[in-house]
Amino acid sequence: MNDTARRFYAERDARTLQYGANATALARPIAVLVATDATSRPAQVAALALVNMLARVHRRIHLVVPTDDLRARALVDAPTLADAMVATVTSINPVLALTTARTPTSIPADAITIGIGTELPQQLDFYLGWHGGRGEIATAPCPASSTTEEEHLLGAATAACLAATMAFRAAHGNAVRPTRLNPLERTADADAGTTSRTGPVDVGNVLVVGAGAVSQALFYWLREIGVVGQWDVVDGDLAELHNTNRCLGMTADDAGWPNALPHGEPRHKAIITAELTGAQPHPHWYDTWPNLADGPRYDIVLPLANERDVRAQIAALGQPVLLHASTSSNWTAELHRHIPDRDDCPACRIPTAQTSSFLCGTGPANPTNPGSPDAALPFLSATAGLLLAASLLEIQKESQLITGRQNHWRLHLELGHRLWQSAIHLNNGCPHALPPAARQILHASAPGRWGSIDPAV
Repeated sequence: MNDTARRFYAERDARTLQYGANATALARPIAVLVATDATSRPAQVAALALVNMLARVHRRIHLVVPTDDLRARALVDAPTLADAMVATVTSINPVLALTTARTPTSIPADAITIGIGTELPQQLDFYLGWHGGRGEIATAPCPASSTTEEEHLLGAATAACLAATMAFRAAHGNAVRPTRLNPLERTADADAGTTSRTGPVDVGNVLVVGAGAVSQALFYWLREIGVVGQWDVVDGDLAELHNTNRCLGMTADDAGWPNALPHGEPRHKAIITAELTGAQPHPHWYDTWPNLADGPRYDIVLPLANERDVRAQIAALGQPVLLHASTSSNWTAELHRHIPDRDDCPACRIPTAQTSSFLCGTGPANPTNPGSPDAALPFLSATAGLLLAASLLEIQKESQLITGRQNHWRLHLELGHRLWQSAIHLNNGCPHALPPAARQILHASAPGRWGSIDPAV
């Protein structure tokens, strides 16, 4: 490793190392083999998302990819899937030790081998598969379904998240665990069905507060699923290189490190995030945003920031429902719902500088800096963003997401025996939410698309 690479990794991988990673494991080669029969858009979505996540933590990648025309929406401009995968990983990690091949020969020794499609060698470490909204990793090739392609985008995205998780764990000596997961049903393994929904996401006008890792993951998936309506993204922060270990839409160049050297100007996170779907960026802190006082009332507000008391401020807006997603230091991706009077608010559930209100699980994470709220891994953020995207496809007044008592879902990505855990957090005198009478006045003066969800209406 030369001095440029050493400096790049020292700056980028600080958060990764907080999660108990070690440099030897990160240097173990990862080989991704895409079969010639894996040409569908879901297959390309899975392949591109997988290498996007891999390049943010792993330092040696080998790609075996056919030269099919690109059908998915790549992070960078490219004519073919092979070109897009190469350009994606090198834009994320300019010092990546990358090798490529047209056929599955000369795979690096000791590589963790991952297959997409069926026309592949039979002894790879694991394979990706999907059916409807269900994604999976298995120890044998998974045949693709013959139904409508768009129905499988959610499952393909899920499979990519599982595969990136398993690659990281396998690099650290963990055995492969065949896993099935449906983020829409919030089910796993034998219980995981194939329920799916197709885009676009259509929930009205949306305000997204925060443009960090979960927000970027949400927009990364929305770009593939499709989205309509006016979306505004507010965040005053600039990209830093350590953000690239978990932000699916961010490149080294965005963080001011072109060619792996800190000679560029970092870009605003709000702009990077909004560009993924054509949303409107607002590079301001939420509490000083000029539109805060006299801007429009949004149909949906997504509180995806965790600093500057943002959660409490948003809880006081009187929204009929708040949805957000988060990650934890215990290898979890989490989905949250907040309906006033019924549920607690975001600030009560996740107080500043405090972890989630679940009992802490035992996992392999080992953060060494408890003052860092954003230590994460790419597949954790990607999965959290996917859970939120799925919830936006699901949201209806009569849906289980809204009518059910559970309002907090935690997915354990250490991939142990139990993957899902749910909880009920009641409103026990929340000091942040508006009282019912005040919310009634708000809804009457500025009716929103989801106002009928509020118990006060």
